[in-house]
Amino acid sequence: MKSELLIPSRRMALRRGVIACLLIISGFGVAVAQSKGYSCDPSPDVKAELKKIDKVADEDLLYKQRRERQLAIAQELLKKYPDDYFVRRRYQDLRRSGFDSDIEALVAEYRAQMEQRPNDPVAVNLYARLVTGRNTKEAIEKMEQLIASTPDFPQPYYGLAQIYTYPNFRDPTKSKENLKKWIAKCPDSTSTLNLLSRSDDKELMGEIARKL
Repeated sequence: MKSELLIPSRRMALRRGVIACLLIISGFGVAVAQSKGYSCDPSPDVKAELKKIDKVADEDLLYKQRRERQLAIAQELLKKYPDDYFVRRRYQDLRRSGFDSDIEALVAEYRAQMEQRPNDPVAVNLYARLVTGRNTKEAIEKMEQLIASTPDFPQPYYGLAQIYTYPNFRDPTKSKENLKKWIAKCPDSTSTLNLLSRSDDKELMGEIARKL
């Protein structure tokens, strides 16, 4: 009985240890993928700009006013950083999170953007993440195509690692495989914490802890 109780506690301790190490490392700088300059996390300038959107939530505003203010800030950021993945992702998240959001119209808009810019990995990945949960099989297909055509773009690995933890698509082997590829390209990314927190793979956690 005692040994059975120790196993979960050791697993939890290992998970906390890995996450603590990543938190310490992530404080030293923004991670960047190894080639072609694809970013794993926002640049310091973009990160500071995105925080302005978050701060609006602390203001004493009605929901509609807050949402309009945040969208306005995001739209200005798009003008300033039109090709930045993280700015475009935040803008997408804001648009689809509203109570009055027309998701079907939004999907059609992002599909059109993807079709107009088929060689833009950001456009393809944004469409794939938008249809995740609505047409997840298509999202998987788009992410796998991205990996085949643009293997240095790290975001699809993250997306697939998440998808394969969902109940209807649960596949621990595929989730681990994509998680390892994400970590290989973005070892210091703060986003890794979210993926590791969902993992029960003690071996992988131990491997990451040894590397750290």
